[in-house]
Amino acid sequence: MKEQFIKWAEDNNWDIVEIEDQAELPDHIKDRYSIPKNWYDFIARFRVCQNRDFTKWFLTPLDYKNDRNEGFRWNEYELQSLEWCDGDAQISAYWDTHLPIFISVEGEYSYYAIDTTNGQVVYGYEPEYEDSTIVATDFDTFISKIISGEIVL
Repeated sequence: MKEQFIKWAEDNNWDIVEIEDQAELPDHIKDRYSIPKNWYDFIARFRVCQNRDFTKWFLTPLDYKNDRNEGFRWNEYELQSLEWCDGDAQISAYWDTHLPIFISVEGEYSYYAIDTTNGQVVYGYEPEYEDSTIVATDFDTFISKIISGEIVL
């Protein structure tokens, strides 16, 4: 499926930079989330996977490091929600089980995340990021829907 996705990316003006060895996820991600193996196996060899406008991207293991102070962090939407809602515990509870895997800043801010309790992929957008909708039963189905055009990135 990865080769089909790379072909889709090339056909749709996306940039993908692969790395030779699998990149490790930072401990703070592995400690917080139950990592879906099929997602990790898919994304671990990407350094970059983004559209050419730099407005949409899949988060790669390198994106989950906390060493960036500029641009969008991997958990930007969680941080925005916590700021807007004065640290609401329900927001933290939501993000403790929803691992962001894709970010878009084109038009309205939006994301895709994996619900780590059941593997489903959800879609959410501003202003209430946590009011998300299930778009796929699992990550493989999500990628298949992108390739087929059922989900348009």
